[in-house]
Amino acid sequence: MSEAIEPLPPSVARTWRATGLVVLSYLLATVVASVVSRPSHPKVLAPLPLLLAVAAGAVGALSIGPLAQRLRLATVPRFVVIALLAYLLGTVTNEVEAILFIKNSSPMVLLTGAILALGLAIPVTLFWPPKDTDDTVGSALRSSLASRHWWSWVWRIAVATLLWVPVYFVFAAADAPFVHRYYHETGTTFTIPSNGVLASAELSRGLLHALVLGALAALLRANRRVTWWWLAVAFAALNAWLPLVQRADWPYYLRTANIVEITCDAVAYGGLVALLLTRGHRSRSMARAEKAS
Repeated sequence: MSEAIEPLPPSVARTWRATGLVVLSYLLATVVASVVSRPSHPKVLAPLPLLLAVAAGAVGALSIGPLAQRLRLATVPRFVVIALLAYLLGTVTNEVEAILFIKNSSPMVLLTGAILALGLAIPVTLFWPPKDTDDTVGSALRSSLASRHWWSWVWRIAVATLLWVPVYFVFAAADAPFVHRYYHETGTTFTIPSNGVLASAELSRGLLHALVLGALAALLRANRRVTWWWLAVAFAALNAWLPLVQRADWPYYLRTANIVEITCDAVAYGGLVALLLTRGHRSRSMARAEKAS
């Protein structure tokens, strides 16, 4: 007699189902964004771009889904947090860099990026719920801000903003030979702005990253090591893994180099933000005790 196939454990089955639903939603959002961007000839309507969109959706589900489960927020505020996180780290900060280095960069990216952020945030919010929803955004931010004097937050955010610049340049320098090779081979217009413009833009990105990741750290209410992990995952997944997996027009060596570069950025900068903007002894149990008191 053949042995009966045992069903998957409920937790595993839920994970697979949730992942599949996120993939479908992200695939639909990718198609819509492509049609909005180029109505006459959408790039995504070909086998390879569709397959890459599926892969990006799976990456988003398995990275941002578990992150969403750690946010003990009600459905609507959790959705707003995930959507803003995906849009700011996945579109806004990348568009700043695109405007600097690529001529004729289309502002349409801001609209298509919003569509992709919603395509990820909606299913992640609905199908990766936390065990408890006993927290609020306001309570988490107030608790974090109250843990230090205002002047301490000012200098810490300023330092976190400044530290983004060396983190960025160190890993960008390692990636530069691959970028220059690609633009030389393809003849694509690639411009290098003046040092002043570049420094101002990266300081702006540094402030954005510090504020976004600092707010996420406050919402996580975790110790520094756990916070570091999730800040790095959020930054790497939204800023690199999802957008670069789908760049079918880029050769593999360029995508790989950029993914490695930004993942290193995420690990280094996530650690710095966790060190500067969180307290080492904070934990969920302490947060609950504060709330109870």
